[in-house]
This record gives sequence, C-alpha cells and structure tokens, in this order.
Amino acid sequence: MGLKSLKIGQFRCFEDAELEPVPGINLVTGMNASGKTSLLEAIFLLGRGRSFRSARREALIREGANALQAVGRLADGRVLGMEVSRDNWQARAGGEPVLQLSQLSDWLAVQVMDPEVHRLVQEGPGERRRYLDWATFHVKPGFLEAWRNYQRALRQRNSALKAGQPDASVELWERTLVAEGERLDQYRRETVQALEEPVRRVAETLLGVEVGVEYRPGHPQGQGLAEALASHRARDRKAGMTQVGPHRADLYLKLDDHKARGWVSRGQQKLLAASLVLGQASLLAPLWGDRGVLLIDDPAAELDRSRCEALLGLIAQSPFQVFVTALDDAALPGLRADARFHVEQGRVRRVV
Repeated sequence: MGLKSLKIGQFRCFEDAELEPVPGINLVTGMNASGKTSLLEAIFLLGRGRSFRSARREALIREGANALQAVGRLADGRVLGMEVSRDNWQARAGGEPVLQLSQLSDWLAVQVMDPEVHRLVQEGPGERRRYLDWATFHVKPGFLEAWRNYQRALRQRNSALKAGQPDASVELWERTLVAEGERLDQYRRETVQALEEPVRRVAETLLGVEVGVEYRPGHPQGQGLAEALASHRARDRKAGMTQVGPHRADLYLKLDDHKARGWVSRGQQKLLAASLVLGQASLLAPLWGDRGVLLIDDPAAELDRSRCEALLGLIAQSPFQVFVTALDDAALPGLRADARFHVEQGRVRRVV
C-alpha cells in the first residue's frame, strides 16, 4: 500500500507534521501556498532522494532551520527515513544506511504528475530521457550498471578530448563507450516497445487520438555508435565534449502523425504527458507491487471539466496508493477519495 504514515520536520512551511494515509486515494486540500505540494514533495524525497520542484535538496529546509527530516512507515512496519542538512544528506532503510539513492525505490517506488508535467512533451530531450531511464531502471536489471559504466567512459573521453590527447588515447575510451552505449540503447528500445501499448491506451481515453512513441538514439540513423564517434571526433575535439551517443538520445512523440513538441496546445501537452506517466505506471505496476505510490499535484489545472473527469477516472483505477492535491473537493469532479486531509497554516488534519 506504499505509506502507512509520514512524519516530516523543518520541511518547507512545516515545522512538524504527521499524516496517516490509507491504501487507496488520499485527497489533500488547502489554499494555494498552504503546503499541499510540499507533502507530496516529502514523499517523493523518500522514494527518489530529491525534490521534483527544485534541483537543490537544501531548498526544502524550512527557513531558519539547519536540517529537515522525513520518515515514512511502510505497510509491513519497516521504516524509511531521510535527513537533509545544508551540505549533506543521509538516509536509512530498515535501520540500515542507504549508500546509493537508487536503493530508495526498492522500498518506495514513486511517480509524480505535477502542473509542470507538460515539460515532458515541450522541453528538450533531457526530460524525456529521465522519464525513459526511470522505467528502464525498473524493467531492465542491467541498466543501472551499463549507465554508470557509460557515464564513466564518457567523462574519460571528454577529459581526453579537452587535454588534446592523441586519437589512440581517445579511441581507448571509445571502446567502453560503444560497448556500454549499445547496451543502453538496446535496453531503452525494449522499454519503449513495452511502453507503447499502455501509453497508447491511456492517450486514447484522454485525447481520443493515436499517439506514437519512438526511441531515437543520440547519433545519426544509418550509423553505428562506433562509426558516429569516429566521424565526429574532430568536431568533438573543438567542442571539448562528446556530442553523439546515448546521452543525447530522445523519445520522439507523435500525435496523429504530427510531431507533438511545438505543435500541440498546452492542454494537449498536459494530457499527452499524463498518458506517458500513467502508461509508465501501468507498465511498472507488476514490478512495484504494494510499494508503488502515485503523486498527482493539482490535476485540474488547465483542463476543461470533461478532460479532467477522464483523467481522474484513470487515476481512480490506479493499483497504487494515490495522493491528489486540490483547492477543494469541487475542483475534482467525480473523484471519490478514500481519505481526505486539509492543510492550513503549516498543519495537516484528517477531514474524513
């Protein structure tokens, strides 16, 4: 069921707060800037080790405090906790120290859909790579090792390029880059193939049109990665960095045979991005089991009533524990919450 309880201290606007959610849909209401999103952020921190709103963990610390704490008790009684100070972080899971943030998802698997979810469609490839890699990390056991090895070889090749080392030295790192890069590409392609059907199914409900999802590796079509690196080496030397490879890959999205990015409206961007998030959640559900949590922040924003009802209907079918925020119940037509909480002046209270 995900979380049985959540305690936070010195987190954003909260000096301290406690929440005891239920396994189904947990609705969190409150005025703007009351702290609704901060509660979701605390849950996301426990599952991912970072915020979905800020690149800096220390930005989550309450003004005037030195550190924040977030502690979650899971359905089986195990405890997951994290403390973030101005210059460090530490986490424990079941009483044992967490050494890599990737370990957190073994305890709490979290996905989020916030008002900025449209960026997944409209912004650059980095957003879509992160989305794809999160799914691939869960679907393909060897992905994380390949990604780390690739990143290590990429740093070494870039250093060799900047230092003006001879081709023989650069080629030495290219061998590892190619071997691990081809593994990454294969893992991602297979994940995209698995994502196509659930994403298309959700998009049909939300948009009523056919959606296409295609993986595009970060090098020219018709060239292998080894050939692409060799042919771009002179340009890479001038730039001092590697400009082709899986670190430049993208997820190409189509809506009725049109390129989605730069063509669809803001509302369509949100619904397409929601299709990606909910489709991914559907794919990962068998793998996540009862540790899956879906965070939905202000789903009604920029949607008309019929589209909002369609989105909420799909959210209600989620097999995960769900947290949804809104100004009030009326903002979410048709949603039947299993528990309601209200946030006001840095305090959380259960309403129903």
